[in-house]
Amino acid sequence: MIFKEKLSNQMSQAIKANSTIKEREGVAAHHEMSIHTLNSVINMQRNITVDNSKALTELIGVCVKNAYDNATSLVNYSWE
Repeated sequence: MIFKEKLSNQMSQAIKANSTIKEREGVAAHHEMSIHTLNSVINMQRNITVDNSKALTELIGVCVKNAYDNATSLVNYSWE
């Protein structure tokens, strides 16, 4: 997956809406990173790096699955 320097506001909102705190903590632990670092990337306070992009890619996968399970899609978010 190719990322820009930071997440877009829309992707940040989609991740927050389609993942739980527990899921984010699990992804952070799986990638041996602090939940605070992952949250900072999600909240657009930190840049996306090679190291945290793997966790972000996994988390987006979780969000896609959760959106599918809830009969929605990440595409359905307002991209204003």
